[in-house]
Amino acid sequence: MTDLRRSKMKKRDRRQIQNAFSLIEIIGVLAVVAILALILAPVLIRQMDRIAGERESANLKSIGDALVQSIMRNRYIPYDVDWATNAAKELGVNFSDVKTNGRKQTRFFLIDPLFQVGANNSGLPYGQTNWVSGSVVMTNGVVIPPINPRLLILSSIGQPLTNLTSYPSASDFGAIWDWNDASTTPPTNATILSGFRRGEDLKVQRVNLSALFVRLSLTDSDGVSPRYSIDSTNWATASVVNFNVGTDGFFLKGSVLSLYNEGNPGPIDSRQVLLYNNSFVYNQHRWRPNIIGSQTIGGLDIVGVVDKFLKAFPNKNPNVPNGTDQQRVIVTNMLAYIQSYTNWAFVGNPFPTFPPGALKTTARANQSTMILSVRQLFEHGGGGSDYTPVNSDYCVPQ
Repeated sequence: MTDLRRSKMKKRDRRQIQNAFSLIEIIGVLAVVAILALILAPVLIRQMDRIAGERESANLKSIGDALVQSIMRNRYIPYDVDWATNAAKELGVNFSDVKTNGRKQTRFFLIDPLFQVGANNSGLPYGQTNWVSGSVVMTNGVVIPPINPRLLILSSIGQPLTNLTSYPSASDFGAIWDWNDASTTPPTNATILSGFRRGEDLKVQRVNLSALFVRLSLTDSDGVSPRYSIDSTNWATASVVNFNVGTDGFFLKGSVLSLYNEGNPGPIDSRQVLLYNNSFVYNQHRWRPNIIGSQTIGGLDIVGVVDKFLKAFPNKNPNVPNGTDQQRVIVTNMLAYIQSYTNWAFVGNPFPTFPPGALKTTARANQSTMILSVRQLFEHGGGGSDYTPVNSDYCVPQ
């Protein structure tokens, strides 16, 4: 080998040594990377958990809203067996998308153990319709408003939830319901969550069904047994409103009420969607709004009118009795008269005869009291009997 060739090889070797990392340098770089990973990993994990938690809270809200919409659409409140199926159908997603979250953790459906629908129907599921031989026969609604109609949907983005029963104790359910979602400590009073340590992993969706029930009161004052139906136009399966007994129940909001006149079959008098508390009385061969109702058949909002009357500015004329309670006294007197008149009319069941006696005397006395309280609000007179309304700002007769 020539000297020239040896010289070239030595120069090449020196360049390779200069361009290469030493073992110490490599170890130093790896140590720096490891330290950065230790510093940044918890931050990244917390950021990922925060994003997952926000996404899961949004998903639980969507599931809760879907349950409410499903209940109103189907007139059916699901229970632990079919809640996910009903929510998935309403959302248009797969069952697994509702039953498990994005981190493959099972979601749990908890029912308030004190949940009661009606006097004789406690627990879930609850259906407003009964199916008989293929025909829909509507119930009379529930006798009393639902008691503790509360549901919980629980999920975890971290530590798995285990051994959760759908019907926990009342104390456990209440502890979870009242828990502060922002707390890093899970509900300490909930024994079913014993062993669950990270409150930030727990996600809770509360569903309160109280607002989904509206009250309907129907009265027959003619004694002709008119009928009504819910979500049906089949007169043959419509329910009879009995004279002197009537119907008073709670139905799911959005139910369609059909009112029929007397006859066999009786023609439909009117139809409307039950969105508020309503009451009607069958009087003089037609359905009419009652004072305790809300929306009336003809579109007049009786309760709204009464509410506006009660909220109106009082007559500042010092001669008007009862001061600022003058409107409330008038409404109270009117209700007393209506009740006494009804008591008097019901004596003649099945046909009112309005007999003489104490009931008639009471009705007449209440009628006079009602008329007097109205007259004392606006009637012109002389001296202390002058109730001419005055302007509240300038005290000038209007």
